[in-house]
Amino acid sequence: MKKVSIQDGSFSDKELIENEKLLRERIEYIDYYERFIQNLHIDLERLMIEREKIAEDIENYSELKSNIELIKENKLNSMKTMINLGLECYVQAKVEDTNSIFIDVGLGIHVKFNLNEGIQFINQKEAYLNVKLDNYTKKINQIKTKIDLMQKGINDLNALPNQ
Repeated sequence: MKKVSIQDGSFSDKELIENEKLLRERIEYIDYYERFIQNLHIDLERLMIEREKIAEDIENYSELKSNIELIKENKLNSMKTMINLGLECYVQAKVEDTNSIFIDVGLGIHVKFNLNEGIQFINQKEAYLNVKLDNYTKKINQIKTKIDLMQKGINDLNALPNQ
């Protein structure tokens, strides 16, 4: 059996082949972990976008509730307002009757509520959305933890000696 000297050590052909095999396996694991991390980053980005949409919905419902409470406190029977037609294009409008309001309950469906019912619905919707927001935050934190662990695993594999 042929012996080869590498940095103060002698290795046989069999040991060299085994070392090369282990090195290749390590590289394959590192590549696998890096692809896994890339997929986790894609999931993380998607979840963060969804969480941001939910936070925006909560903010919109909160603003609507404040407006309803303002109408009730000031006992407004009619009012002038600006209506968003879309793409931030606004027109002035006059609301003749402020006793009821149409609220988007989801899927593009708008339901007519009196002001008290509207506040009740908004409170329930905000509670639901806050639970959903918390769930997304937990999922995001779990993915961040997985990414950190996988990155640590890659660093540990890279730190191993090549022999």
